[in-house]
Amino acid sequence: MFWMLLPFALCALASAISNRAMDPLILPIAREFGVPVATAALATSFYALPYAFGQPLLGPIGDFYGKIKVLRFCLWLQALCLLAVVLSPTLTVLLAARLVGGFAGGGIMPVTMAIIGDRVPPAQRQLAMGQFLSAGMTGMIFATTVAGLLAEYINWRAIFVIGLAVALTAAATMTFKVNEPSPDRQGERISFAHAAAGYKKVFANPRALICFGAVFTEGIAIYGVLPFIGLILEMRGLGGAKEAGLIIAGVGIGGLIYSLSLKWLLKIFSRYQLMFIGGFFASAGIISLSLGLAWQISAALFCLTGMGYMLMHNSIQAEVAGLTTDSRGSAFSMHSFSLFCGQALGPLLVGPSIYYLGVNATLIWCGLVLLALGPLIAFLFARQRSLSGTSSF
Repeated sequence: MFWMLLPFALCALASAISNRAMDPLILPIAREFGVPVATAALATSFYALPYAFGQPLLGPIGDFYGKIKVLRFCLWLQALCLLAVVLSPTLTVLLAARLVGGFAGGGIMPVTMAIIGDRVPPAQRQLAMGQFLSAGMTGMIFATTVAGLLAEYINWRAIFVIGLAVALTAAATMTFKVNEPSPDRQGERISFAHAAAGYKKVFANPRALICFGAVFTEGIAIYGVLPFIGLILEMRGLGGAKEAGLIIAGVGIGGLIYSLSLKWLLKIFSRYQLMFIGGFFASAGIISLSLGLAWQISAALFCLTGMGYMLMHNSIQAEVAGLTTDSRGSAFSMHSFSLFCGQALGPLLVGPSIYYLGVNATLIWCGLVLLALGPLIAFLFARQRSLSGTSSF
């Protein structure tokens, strides 16, 4: 299974660097372009919004014309956008590159997850997705850690040069090494009716609303906080971009630990038990920031946040893969649409909340949301399974 997933792991790595490298860089970007931190933080929302809103389009296109074709196009477009970020002379150019790059990113991770869902049988699906996501977690660890270090010792743009090289490698690999039979459409063209029919199949499953609502909430509570960690540390005299990058890397480290231990975890716990535990773990790092602890302690506790996030998130992904069989691209696109709507909305909520409610109150409400989320979705999924008469996992 590992070798089958290897080409797709490159895609996950490219996506993670493009997406998450920006989180610890908000302070140096604000200073270079002479703008407030909240304005510079738009670089995260400008990526997340088109990533989200491109999903309803890219998913059905992948289902109709072929997912590999969509993946190739988006990888090449992502590479061009990373080049534009590296060369951006103004914040306007940077935001424009992030905007288009977000749309391209929307055709990488969710489409790849749908491909894995197509190629791996249900009994092995959560393990395969967990192994695939370990590449994304590795990319997140690398991106956030190295981005902060490079920003301090070289320039904030340096991490995106590395991301460009990875994206080009992934694009070339998917173009020349991975093939996919083209769907037999006999000259048909995709229409709104085709797309609507796919989404109708997805939402016909009552578990769909639980899946999409859960990841939307995750996006707000976790990813809304990350762009402001550097600011919080600086306000308290505990560090800056470098320390923020190391704390955020804890999310990736925790996710990687989850991926490496998933085979063992699935032998001991059910999917819903993993969700339940995940909520408690996910809240640890967020709440720790409210206590004003040394950044090293917060970094360690953010490893728990990363593991808890993946305990919930990967379990939700396994549910998404089972929502429908012939419109899986649409299902995963709606999944990513929901997550990235939450990620885009998160900084827009957390920033004003820090200003009006204070740092501690904001961190505590984000932590409490995560604390409640795991047990809640575990209960709702188990209840739906019971009502439908199907077995739990």
